[in-house]
Amino acid sequence: MNRLRWPQKLAFGTGALLVIWGVAGFFVTGFAGFAAESPTWVLGLRVNPLQNVIHLVFGAALLLAVPRLKALSGTGLLVAVLFLVLFGLGLARYDGEVVNFLNVNPGSNALHLFAGFASLAAAQGAAWCRQCDRAAVKPA
Repeated sequence: MNRLRWPQKLAFGTGALLVIWGVAGFFVTGFAGFAAESPTWVLGLRVNPLQNVIHLVFGAALLLAVPRLKALSGTGLLVAVLFLVLFGLGLARYDGEVVNFLNVNPGSNALHLFAGFASLAAAQGAAWCRQCDRAAVKPA
C-alpha cells in the first residue's frame, strides 16, 4: 500500500467503501423488489437491490483499476460520470412525478455525490501522475 500514489489510494478507499456498502445492502434487502421503493435502510441510507448491484459493480471496477494509473484514469472517469448521473437521478426523485427506482434519500444522494467526485479526483490525479512520470523520463 505504501507504493501506491494518492489517486490509487483514493480509488482503493472509494472502491472498498462501495463494495462494502453493496454487500451490506444485500444482507438487508436480498433480491426482493429489485428496482422498487422499499423501507430498507443501511446506516441511515435507503437501499434496494439495484442500488446494491450498482455499488458493487462500480466499486469493483475501481478496485480492479487501482494497480495501473492508465486504467485508473479511464475507469475513474467512467465511474465518476455514472455516479454523478445517479446523483442527478436522485435529485429528480424528489419531484412527486418521478418514480424512485433507486430508492434514494438525501443520505444516498450524498454518498453518490461523494463517490462521483472522489472517482473524478482519482481519475484526474492518475492522469496527472502519468504525465509527471513521462516528463521525468524525458531527457532535458
